[in-house]
Amino acid sequence: MKSVLTLALLLGAAAPASAESACDDLSTQMQMNECANEGFEEADAALNAVYRQVVGKLADAPVALANLKAAQRLWVQLRDADLEAQYPVGKDEDPRMLYGSMYPMLYSGAKTALTQTRTDYLRKEFLERSEYDL
Repeated sequence: MKSVLTLALLLGAAAPASAESACDDLSTQMQMNECANEGFEEADAALNAVYRQVVGKLADAPVALANLKAAQRLWVQLRDADLEAQYPVGKDEDPRMLYGSMYPMLYSGAKTALTQTRTDYLRKEFLERSEYDL
């Protein structure tokens, strides 16, 4: 229960401050689920922005660029496989029956955390690190 409350607080804090945010009112589970999805969309947008910066930085290094693109495709597969392992759902199973009405919030929160970790990694390793740092 503590992790659920922490996740809800983090999602509320991570949500963009706008008049139309799903995170403005978190009085129902549906609103919490929508807020968690907003948090993922924000994290995904940040990942895409950093990825584009890295692609731009590697534009003159075709081998490195090709390797980065391959790594990113594999990372998406790994992220999705990690989520499937964390929240396994059989072919004929309903995730809400398995995990309850909080499933979308929990799933989006886990996806957000993995995406933020990847964004931090790309930023640190490709944008902030000098090519001479080892």
